[in-house]
Parts: sequence; C-alpha cells; structure tokens
Amino acid sequence: MTDILILTARDDLTADAVVEELGKRGESVVRYDTADFPTASRLAVSLTGDGWAGSLTGSRAFDLQAIKSVWWRRPREFVIPDEWPDRARAFSVSEARIGVLGVLGSLPVRWINHPAMDSAANYKPRQLAVAARVGLSVPRTVITSDPEHAREFMGTGQVVYKGLSGGVISPDGGHQYIPTTLVSADEVDDGVTGTAHLFQENVPKAFEVRLTIMGKRMFPVAIHAGSDAARLDWRTDYQSLSYEAVELPADVEQGVRRLMDELGLYFGALDFAVTPDGEWKFFEVNPNGQWHWIAERANVPLVSAMADALQGGME
Repeated sequence: MTDILILTARDDLTADAVVEELGKRGESVVRYDTADFPTASRLAVSLTGDGWAGSLTGSRAFDLQAIKSVWWRRPREFVIPDEWPDRARAFSVSEARIGVLGVLGSLPVRWINHPAMDSAANYKPRQLAVAARVGLSVPRTVITSDPEHAREFMGTGQVVYKGLSGGVISPDGGHQYIPTTLVSADEVDDGVTGTAHLFQENVPKAFEVRLTIMGKRMFPVAIHAGSDAARLDWRTDYQSLSYEAVELPADVEQGVRRLMDELGLYFGALDFAVTPDGEWKFFEVNPNGQWHWIAERANVPLVSAMADALQGGME
C-alpha cells in the first residue's frame, strides 16, 4: 500500500480536516512531526540506485519508498533534550535538519510544497520582484535602512509599513505578526538604520482578495472589511469581515500562473487589493498560508481540493 505523508504538528486543525477526507477515500495517511526527532523517532535508511530506502519511525514506522506524495504543512523544529550541552544541542539540530529533511526532500514525489521552494519563496523582496517581472501590478515599494530614502519615498502623504519576515517571536516563544501600519515622513528617525524596512504606497481598496492556489485550480475569495482597522489590515478584525467568491481577471490569472511557476510552488495563498477602479494590486504570496478558515467561512471546497492534490489529481 502507498502512503500520503503529511508533515505537521499534532494540533493542526487544517491537517485534521484533510486527513479525515483522505480517510473517507480509503487512503493510507502517515502524519509525522519533525519535533519527534530524535527523542521519539528513528531514521534508518540506506542509499540505493533509486535513492534512499528504509524507514522513518514516528507514531508508526513508514517505508520511504511507499510514499506517493508529501504535504509540507507545518512541522515543528527538532527537539533535543534540554540537559544536553548547548553546543551538542545545536550540532544535533543541524545534523537532524540535514539528515531527516535531506532524505525526505530527495523523494521523487509530488510535494506541496517542497521545503526548499517554500523557504526560497518566503523572501518577500523576491516575491515582489518576480510578481512585477511577470506582469502583475505591484504597489510602489522601497526596502531601506536609510532615513532620507524613506522620507523621500513618503513625501507629504502616508504610506504603509509591513514586516519583511511575517512576524516576530514573543518572549513566551509564541509567534506574533506585525500588523500593517500607516506612517508618514515626520515619524521617521534614525531608528530606521537599525534594520531593513519595507514601505509601500497606501493602496485604495474597494475590497481585498485571498486567492488560494492548488496546482492548476484557483479559488479567489473577496474579503470585505467592516471596520477601519480591517480596511487597513483585515487580520486585525476577523469579526467584521464578510466573504464572497469572485472572478479572477484573465490577465491576473496569467500573471499568477507565471509567478507560481517561477517560484516553483504548487500551493500558495496570495493576497491582492482591488482598487475602486477595478485594478488588482498584488501584495504577497504565502507558500504555506492558512486556508481552512476561509474554506469554512466562504464555503470553498479547499479540503477536497487538497485531498485531490495529495491523491495525485489536479495536474
């Protein structure tokens, strides 16, 4: 029997829904969290003419050569015993990452998405450059650590500040994102020299769109904001949002397909703003974005689409 491998944490409701759907279809699913390695997991593989053969043991052992597709969902970092010396822990994590992910990454199967492609596509400056090159409309943007450069870009109006890395780690180890913030030139000081900053024109919005892509299938959903906070950043006020399916303009679809091809992504969660005059402005693509919430609230069949993809459909 062949297996579908899902790499994610145990407490992942999105993966839960897909696992349930695949179970209904009679598929054999292996769920593995890299946080189990090396304390609760064992790797035993040998190199053959066809690649690596052997097994990886988590909640159950699975044969690498029986894997037909892999979903790189949200696996956690490798966990090393606290009592180990710091150098030994750092070495173990490094070796685990290269060993386990190197072996898994060599599997010649469908990846959604391959971790190497996922990692490379996460660099927002690269996304924006590729999007502009393939013909998508991208807001005027600068990345700078120079206060004068920032002030010159801002002029007399307001622009938005967005985090480049998608968030920060809080003191308790949790992940916090940086909301979109309006700034003006008179607020810029020498603190800008401390790191790189992304400033972007403040795009007028009729509504925003979350476009979820799985292979050749595209699921565009309009997000209508019901508060001032949500109009600036809809992530800050989910309770005010409403949703509806929308049509994707042909030129945007063409640009998006070229973007996904160049980034090497099978899956992506893309964000756009649609201006009052109907222009679609590309903001970003998250190669491992959340989507179950919008599937439920907008009644979009993303769970079944992901199950189709893992079964080998949706070419």
